[in-house]
Amino acid sequence: MQSCTSSKAALVWPGSLSISRILLIGSLAFYTQFTRVEAAPLCARPCTVAWDQSQDSIVSGYCLYYGIINSTTTNRLVVGLTNLVTLNNLLTFSNYFFYVTAYDSLGTEGPPSAAMCYTPQALSSLKLTPSADSSMSLHFLTATGAACHLEFSPTLDPPQWQTLSSATADANGNVMISDPLSGNPPARFYRTARP
Repeated sequence: MQSCTSSKAALVWPGSLSISRILLIGSLAFYTQFTRVEAAPLCARPCTVAWDQSQDSIVSGYCLYYGIINSTTTNRLVVGLTNLVTLNNLLTFSNYFFYVTAYDSLGTEGPPSAAMCYTPQALSSLKLTPSADSSMSLHFLTATGAACHLEFSPTLDPPQWQTLSSATADANGNVMISDPLSGNPPARFYRTARP
């Protein structure tokens, strides 16, 4: 599979499969006076691929196929009857294709669904460091020159996300932002995002 199309392929069984969405699981950090979250190595954010389940009773499971467009390698992941898979091993800024097949109890696969394309972005976890002046220093990594922003919320019940600052990563991919923590809040939740 070398290109991505938008048409749906019919299965051997009645009905069709299509990948319906790709979800991103972002990084989220929590600060209280006694918490410190260390940064993870720079890598692609986890990517969750989901699809509509077949209504045909002979479907015993699904296989997710994915790879980098124009590469000679295609990965095959047998996932059973689930229709949601999270991938943690994607390379940042590579153009990926994904498609799904359904299989019966003998392991016979139907034709592939339509393909979906996706390019994973890179945002590391946050490193939070309290400063002597009662501010919070926040550091994370992303691709060199990437525009990003940092948001905060005083609660997650429900979250009230507000932009703290926007920034562009330096030549080494570093983004450093300071939060003055005005009013000395008892808790603060942070998340990184790309525009």
